[in-house]
Amino acid sequence: AAALALNCITKVEVVEYEELGMEAIWKIEVENFPAFIVVDDKGNDFFRNL
Repeated sequence: AAALALNCITKVEVVEYEELGMEAIWKIEVENFPAFIVVDDKGNDFFRNL
């Protein structure tokens, strides 16, 4: 999965708590990243509609 994501990541930045390292809050921008949205920003649940 990491190899697939590597070619899609366009920007990475720490949003908050940089001192926590990998536990910090990160913003990662991607382009053409193959993903399956299970619950969208409006709360629609893919599996509820099956």
